[in-house]
Amino acid sequence: MSRQLRLVAMPVLLLASLAKAATPEDSDDWPKQIDLPDRTVVLYQPQPESLKGPVLVGQAAFSSTMKGSTQPTFGALWFTATVATDRDRQMVEIHSVKVNQVRLPDAKADDQQRIGSAIEQAVPTWGISIPLSVVTAAMAQMQEGHAKAEELKADAPKIAFASEPTVLVVLDGPPVLRNIEDSSIQSVVNTPFPLFFDPGSKTYFLTNGALWYQTRDLLGSWQLIQQPPPEVVALLAKGGKNDQSAPVPENATPPVIRVATEPTELIVADGQPNLAPLTGTQLLYVTNTESDVFRDIQSQRVFVVISGRWYSAPGFEGPWTYVPSNALPPEFAAIPPWSPKGDVLAYVSGTEQAKEAILDTQIPQTAAIRRDAPGPAVTYDGQPDFQPIQGTSMTYAVNTPSSVLRIEGRYYSCADGVWYVGPTAQGPWMVADATPPDIQQIPPSSPVYNVKFVTVYQTTPEVVYVGYTPGYLGSYVWNGAVVYGTGWYYRPYLSRVIYVPRPLTWGLRVSYSPWTGWGYGLGWTSGFLWYGTYWGGAFYRPVWRPVWGGGWYGPGGYRPIYRPPPPPLPGRPVPPRPVYAYPPRPVGNLYARPSVVHNVVGPRPGSAAALRPPAPRPVNRLPNNVYTDRNGNIYRHDNKGGWQQRDRQTWRPAPVPTSPSGPVSRSSPVTPGTPRPLPGQPTPGGPVARPAPTPTIPRQPAAHPAPAPIERDYRARVAGNQRAAEFRPAPAPKPSKRPAPQHDGKPQKR
Repeated sequence: MSRQLRLVAMPVLLLASLAKAATPEDSDDWPKQIDLPDRTVVLYQPQPESLKGPVLVGQAAFSSTMKGSTQPTFGALWFTATVATDRDRQMVEIHSVKVNQVRLPDAKADDQQRIGSAIEQAVPTWGISIPLSVVTAAMAQMQEGHAKAEELKADAPKIAFASEPTVLVVLDGPPVLRNIEDSSIQSVVNTPFPLFFDPGSKTYFLTNGALWYQTRDLLGSWQLIQQPPPEVVALLAKGGKNDQSAPVPENATPPVIRVATEPTELIVADGQPNLAPLTGTQLLYVTNTESDVFRDIQSQRVFVVISGRWYSAPGFEGPWTYVPSNALPPEFAAIPPWSPKGDVLAYVSGTEQAKEAILDTQIPQTAAIRRDAPGPAVTYDGQPDFQPIQGTSMTYAVNTPSSVLRIEGRYYSCADGVWYVGPTAQGPWMVADATPPDIQQIPPSSPVYNVKFVTVYQTTPEVVYVGYTPGYLGSYVWNGAVVYGTGWYYRPYLSRVIYVPRPLTWGLRVSYSPWTGWGYGLGWTSGFLWYGTYWGGAFYRPVWRPVWGGGWYGPGGYRPIYRPPPPPLPGRPVPPRPVYAYPPRPVGNLYARPSVVHNVVGPRPGSAAALRPPAPRPVNRLPNNVYTDRNGNIYRHDNKGGWQQRDRQTWRPAPVPTSPSGPVSRSSPVTPGTPRPLPGQPTPGGPVARPAPTPTIPRQPAAHPAPAPIERDYRARVAGNQRAAEFRPAPAPKPSKRPAPQHDGKPQKR
């Protein structure tokens, strides 16, 4: 018989001893089956242990059933895999695997070797992925980030409140005006907003592509106008079609404009702040704002969270004092994840959501870049001007929008998450085959601090494996939670020819989403200023400005806040998408950009191969409920919520883990499938709830718990597979004359 490997559908009666009921950890992709001449091998979902760049280390349980037998033997294997991380899809793609060890009771050494070799050959043919959440939730060790607590800053910005729709227009200091070619109108270049100035009438004009405002007092009140002067309108004609924003919907209230020339954050409420109790806590929260504003009942102090940093004041007028996330009142950690303010748990030290967000900062976006890829186009304002990086022997170029460093006599440029090296500041540039030396010494006070989060992992004669972690895009770990931006002010480079902006921490209403990371709101919902992605044309900004990102938003560019819409309530049709409420999920993978994607080897990010949907789930499928611990012991999570351990070809109740003080005590269990309020349903003391950022994971009954590592892997598998389901696009509904089927009221996977 041929030893060719083939993937087959699961037989209905295979391993009938396993529970057939669906389990919380079930996956569309696991387990996998391999047919060998003398046996059938079933491989269960891998249990990751660590992920460093493109190398994933872990273990997996498997079963081996000899031909003609129905009795499986369970074993364990340990592996090292080469992977590619796709943060947009939240998946880790497995390209190849090396099985380091196989343990199968009563099996000969050559049989174990054959099983390992069979898995090594089969994995590259499967085109499989592991949910990124499984990896992050399963990683045992959490690093606290590269920045020490005293290096980041949290000086409170000016915090302003508005009781009507208002947009905050941020300027980096007093307005900097530059002439526009073939126009009498000038551009205000030290702002990410399309702001113009007419020297003749001494009037400023602001637009989002649909609405126009004017004023003679930049910091005063702005007037909504129907049409600006013809010479201002003519500027828009010089932009491409992407430079035009969607028109404002009918009956929408035009926002008030507020300009700030100092670090400022704006909190907009629909009227005076309306406080309501937050279920299960001694907190009140403001219900009529998109921002996160609380009042602690015990202390009567007001708390707000801005760019991941907490501030407190006696009242809404201030003065505001920074509160570290690990020094918040304990009530904040008690906020229910499914509540209207469940998202803030990512900013509360010690919560599961904060731990998950911290782990996310350690996961790189990876790619294999061709060694012969062309270098970046680096331009300078005159001759390159290199200035010292404080506390190091390195220097960086200040008169260019590119990140160029001089280290030990060599020049390095970091562009779109790839390191390049050259003999001079002008190049020629080639892909670097190693991370620049001493790069980890760059302090947060430097505007090129973020490049230390770009790494060269491995090289081959053809490709260089590179990656960047979210620190490159401005996400950092501080005091047990994630924050956006370093908090340092970086002086822009200004000359008569160009203006090079630096990343901002304040003024952009930055918010964290467990689905896509950090996004920008900018006040009066993010929808009004979606133009931020596109308004970068040379007609009002100098031609030197990069098309993709940089400047105020960092290398990731403008990214709107993303939260998926809640599922429909039982028996009700899908609600129409509300205006500005749910923007499309942004694509954040830098390696998918047109300037880089053609240099990526393998399935290109965003391509059909990279975005292939998972295979349909067979009607009859084995449950994905078998695990191995680090010692090779096999455990099964049964469909009643208990744990069993494999012992001499028999499943027996798992022994209760013990500690020096006796059996491990556990809180009251939550029965699997226990309903909870749906995202979108009213909750006591509050309006419609936002989607919960962390899936509900059933706790195990205390009678037969699993060892802590196994329970951790179980919870990781449940959370990861549920999160992966959230990221999959919902299938298009088929037209039908029959009424929509009813479901049982439990949250449905999208």
